[in-house]
Amino acid sequence: MMEADIYAALEPLGHPTLWGGFDDFDAGEAFPRITIQRISNATAYSLKSRTDVETARIQVNVYSDDADQVFALGRQVSQTLTDYRGGSVIRCKEISRRDGTNPSGGDVIRLQMLDIQVRYRA
Repeated sequence: MMEADIYAALEPLGHPTLWGGFDDFDAGEAFPRITIQRISNATAYSLKSRTDVETARIQVNVYSDDADQVFALGRQVSQTLTDYRGGSVIRCKEISRRDGTNPSGGDVIRLQMLDIQVRYRA
């Protein structure tokens, strides 16, 4: 399953990681944090049926209270996923990367959003 494979690829980076949003973490969870969300999915079809290869666009968000840490981990996440081949994942390609902030209880949390295209066996 693609979701489990992407999570397994990022887990060795050693930071709290989950499929979902920033608010899905426990309040006391350490920074940096990584979230993953599926943004879209495309299924290929042959003349007779659905094929077993799909392409998803996922967004990987990196959060930290330290800007340097966000930039470094964003590069690490991108390299990890674009190098990854395994399980159902055929290939990952970074499409774009954006910087931002996420206000959280009076603190400004730095954010880097990576759009990743994932080709995988469904």
